[in-house]
Amino acid sequence: MNLFDEKFLFEFKYDGKNLDESVENIDVSDEGKVKRTVYSFGGGLRVTTELTAHSGGAYEWVNRFENLSDKPTGLISDIDDASVLLPLPYEEPRRWTAYLPDKDRVTKIFAPSGSTWRWDEFYSDPDRIETNVSKGYIFTGETKNFATSGGRSSEAQAPFFNIHKEGVGYIVAVGWSGQWRLSVAREAYGVKIRCGIEDAAFRLMPGESFRTASFVVTPYEGSVQDGQNKWRKLVREEFSLIGKSGRDAHAPFCASIWGGMTTSGVLDRIRIIKENKLPFEYIWMDAGWYGTSDKPSPDEFEGDWGGYTGDWRVNINIHPDGLLEVRRAIADAGMKFLLWFEPERVISATPIAQEHPEYFIKSPHQGDANLLLNLGDEAAWEYCFETLSEIIEKLKINCLRQDFNISPLSFWRSADSDERKGITEIKYINGFYRLWDELLCRFPRLLIDNCASGGRRIDIETLRRSVPLWRSDAQCPANYPVELVQAHNLTFPSWLPWSGTGTGRGYDTYRARSAYTSGLTTNYTFSERDNFGDDPAKLEWIKKIGEEYLSLRRYFDGDFYPLTSPNDKPDSWSAYHYSLDSTGEGMIFAARREESPFYGAAFRLSGIEADAWYYFKDIDSGSLYYFGEYTEYAPAVSGKYLIEHGFEAAIDTPRTAKIWTYSNRTE
Repeated sequence: MNLFDEKFLFEFKYDGKNLDESVENIDVSDEGKVKRTVYSFGGGLRVTTELTAHSGGAYEWVNRFENLSDKPTGLISDIDDASVLLPLPYEEPRRWTAYLPDKDRVTKIFAPSGSTWRWDEFYSDPDRIETNVSKGYIFTGETKNFATSGGRSSEAQAPFFNIHKEGVGYIVAVGWSGQWRLSVAREAYGVKIRCGIEDAAFRLMPGESFRTASFVVTPYEGSVQDGQNKWRKLVREEFSLIGKSGRDAHAPFCASIWGGMTTSGVLDRIRIIKENKLPFEYIWMDAGWYGTSDKPSPDEFEGDWGGYTGDWRVNINIHPDGLLEVRRAIADAGMKFLLWFEPERVISATPIAQEHPEYFIKSPHQGDANLLLNLGDEAAWEYCFETLSEIIEKLKINCLRQDFNISPLSFWRSADSDERKGITEIKYINGFYRLWDELLCRFPRLLIDNCASGGRRIDIETLRRSVPLWRSDAQCPANYPVELVQAHNLTFPSWLPWSGTGTGRGYDTYRARSAYTSGLTTNYTFSERDNFGDDPAKLEWIKKIGEEYLSLRRYFDGDFYPLTSPNDKPDSWSAYHYSLDSTGEGMIFAARREESPFYGAAFRLSGIEADAWYYFKDIDSGSLYYFGEYTEYAPAVSGKYLIEHGFEAAIDTPRTAKIWTYSNRTE
């Protein structure tokens, strides 16, 4: 597959005509791994496609639309920012017989769900049968359609897909943080992919210029999980800022604190962390620190802090010196500062909404106090950028946590005019990308935490600028079901090499280990309703768990292999495997849930070399582990045996999580 040879990677109609009928000139420049194609149309319309070749045969492209004339362009409609045929082995049309299709030979679409506050977020099971049909299978002549909902890119449907047929596949990703849609049409020897911004049709005004949705396609050979690991590597090495010059090497390990907690309460927690050498890297201060309320807010369920969203003055009633003392204490304890914001959603009674109503898009729903800051408006954008920059600089913020607790689609569409459908959204998303790009440029060591009611705005464009440290709001209850985070640790990592989760507030090794992933936030310090630091045994336990997690964190950078299917059943096991191919090391996690009757399980491992020998170590005892027994001098296990028969895990006690690490030596 060489997309550099394609004439068009997109489609649209221009005043009702197809591209070949309406394009007047095509100019191509090739700069090695980047190809720029400029298409000129009548009425001053110019479209530029920038196509980039990434490692492993992956491609990415994005289109920019411009009006070079002094009059509106013709009408641009039926827009597909990506329109490409990807070759696959032959697939027959569906034949209705007494037998279900052969699941090892059929074309499958792995289309993970979005963030839905459920255990199966970012999970897809194409083999699941509904009314005698597997909806994840696609046959010649069929088309499957997908879209997000509400204007956030991973709300109902995640913008990532794995399309696979008999050892050949593609991972495709939509790069649009708004309302995208995608279709997959199966042809005899391939799949036709079309994607773009939903319901967009517009004329460009004189001098107007903007980008639309980007698209990434990654071909692979092998198993579905081979494709996922190729994708993980691509995102790690060529998209994400984690590990890049000046940035954090890993997603952070945080202690979270409610922003409505008094300064004295915050300082007390920081002192306890410092004195007890708890190994946190960041203090995460969540919402509630701003506005002018004088009502106590010891945790997120008390006070009227929610009515001040958009008023980014530090609340001097709870933080008299404007958080400066807190910032100094964090730095003195050797930690960094993460601070929560939600700049895009503004309550109508806040000062900025009263002073500059022109910055905002009003809700189309009567009685809704929420306003949407219009990032497509230059003055509103400048206000937002300067406000965030001033606070980042003053408080020396290391990580900007940007939340987005609103579905913006109805706001955008209510602001569109005739023959300008989609323009409000397009300009808004362009402003959103520019906001993060300019902040990252102005503060070259800044990390951005992407939150949108949890993980509802995760796509390749946000992944290249941020990391989702709280990937699901299903974790918000202090005692959320442990099975939920175990399931998420089997789904999210296939798509996101770096993401974060939370421990809840129970001092419980089973719960804490179940939450281990590439980024971790603990909640023991969060609320003034919960005592912190009054029990030395609990502090010692936090220190032990923190040190254990940090000792394991490097494994989460490796290839990922689920060992069980994600589910929330209390009588099953949950297990996964990370492999560091470059060093021959790895880690296996297994949890025997509280109602599971099973003492042991054998897990066939991937990423194992048949001619190598492997030593396994139990992190609890520090002893070598050999098929259910612990000994100082355990023999090595051959890679051939592990591939054919599996790693034999034994867990004596229900509701127990075990972790084993391994290393190899080659004969």
